Amino acid sequence: MNKQQLTDLVIIPTLKEIPSGYSPEAVLAIQMIIAHESSGGEYIAQTNGPALGIIQMEPVTHSETWRWGDSIIRNAKALGIISNDDEGFTIFPDAELLVYDLRYNVFMARQKLFMAAGALPGNPADMAIYLKKHWNGDGKATADKYHDDFMGWV
Repeated sequence: MNKQQLTDLVIIPTLKEIPSGYSPEAVLAIQMIIAHESSGGEYIAQTNGPALGIIQMEPVTHSETWRWGDSIIRNAKALGIISNDDEGFTIFPDAELLVYDLRYNVFMARQKLFMAAGALPGNPADMAIYLKKHWNGDGKATADKYHDDFMGWV
């Protein structure tokens, strides 16, 4: 997938719609997640696992983000993902939406990052370390791999 088009047409506009969602650091974080997790948007479903979308979010993580995210309901309403009429909202969108909705991928990645401790770093090397800890956790990826995949994505 073309990094510049994805950034200009999807990542930046979506982050700007999310209250407090946009910053250069947030753009870097989303780009780096996509560069590593789906090889720059090449994969929309994990070949040997449950992860979905260009952010490769597992359905369990998707559910936990909806369940525990402090700002997700308010932000989802701001983006029209759920209706303002859904005050007693208890059923969240299906994770399958990640397969075909680029905007939803950006929204969900940003919402998960809102749940992580600390500010988003401003440079790729520090961001790679941050994402290894807060996005990949116990996964087998390394911070160096995040960094290398991001630097290699054109």
